[in-house]
Order: sequence, then C-alpha cells, then structure tokens
Amino acid sequence: MPVQARDRIIARCRVAVCLSGLFLLAGPVQGKKLELVKKVGDLTVAASLERDPPTVAKNGIEVRVSDAGGELVRDAKILINYYMPPMARMPPMNFKVEAKWKKDAYKAVLDLIMAGPWIILVRITIGERTVTAKFNIDAR
Repeated sequence: MPVQARDRIIARCRVAVCLSGLFLLAGPVQGKKLELVKKVGDLTVAASLERDPPTVAKNGIEVRVSDAGGELVRDAKILINYYMPPMARMPPMNFKVEAKWKKDAYKAVLDLIMAGPWIILVRITIGERTVTAKFNIDAR
C-alpha cells in the first residue's frame, strides 16, 4: 500500500475516533435531570433542574405542587429564592425569581454564577397560606 494512501486512512480513523469520543462524552450529559421532592404540610413539592449535577450557567427549573389528593395545584404564586451560604470575604449571592405556570408546571431559570453549594427556597402562596420547601444542591 502506498504511504500516502495509508496516511489518509490513518487520518480518517483518527477523525472517526475523535468524533465517537465526543458523542460518548456528550450523550450522558443530555437528558439527565436532577429530581428533588419535599413534603410540606399536606403539599408535595417536586422540583426538577434540567441538569444533574447543576452547572455554573442558566439552569431551567420546573416546580410541581400537588395537594393531599395528588392533584396539581395550578393557582399558586411561586417565588424561588436561591442563594449560596455566606462565606468569608465573599459578597452575598442571593437571587429571587418568580416561577410562571406553563403547560404542566411552574417554570423559571436559575442563574448559578459560582460552583459550590446552593440553597433553593421555593415559597408557595395559595390564597392566604404560604409554605416554603428547602432544597440543597451543588453546582459544578
């Protein structure tokens, strides 16, 4: 086999191996959600973030609130307060966003600006009643 033909075959194989590696690396990251569930009184609060683990970036969050009978609560006001616990020599990182009802869940975007532990407080107001569910996550 001529040297040039052999070199072309080797180059094509290297490209194929590199592309295969990229597909294998990207595959597990997509579609994996972080599911968090908390019982607060007679309500069940299920929050899911689009990535597991959450990353330093904008992370979509969906919140579903169910009553004691398992029915979705659609008329609540959902305020999400997410913050990083206080650390020495660092400014506080504390953010709030209102989640809006879209299709089958309350949806919002959390902009996690630093790796490390974050606390997510989901404040649910139904009529005159307000309850809070607390979740801990670790952004990478």
